[in-house]
Amino acid sequence: MTALVREENDLEEEAAKLEDEIPLWEGRVKLANDKGMADLASQAAERVEELKARKAEIKTKLDVIKMDKDMLRYESKRPTGDEVRRAEAMVESVRLGGLIDPDEASLERELKDLEKQNIQFDFNDDEG
Repeated sequence: MTALVREENDLEEEAAKLEDEIPLWEGRVKLANDKGMADLASQAAERVEELKARKAEIKTKLDVIKMDKDMLRYESKRPTGDEVRRAEAMVESVRLGGLIDPDEASLERELKDLEKQNIQFDFNDDEG
């Protein structure tokens, strides 16, 4: 992650420099054209295009870095196999202990929700 952040900072710094450099070269193109120096204007225009292409390349790289950082954040929040196995073992130990049956508790919760909906439905029918 630190390598991505470092590369991102370097690219953002380079992009900021390009933001300053592109108008400078565009001004040079105009100046060379105004002075009738077509060859020099052409070379300066090529430089402008190179700078714009590099700016677009940097934008693409920054987008890729953002996606990579998002993926790393996502991966870091996912449970590992050990955590999943531990959670399953805990649920099984509770089930074997007879304290709570998770499936039955889920069923009871669903039935209570249905009862609430039915009561609300009956209440709404009386108004009509």
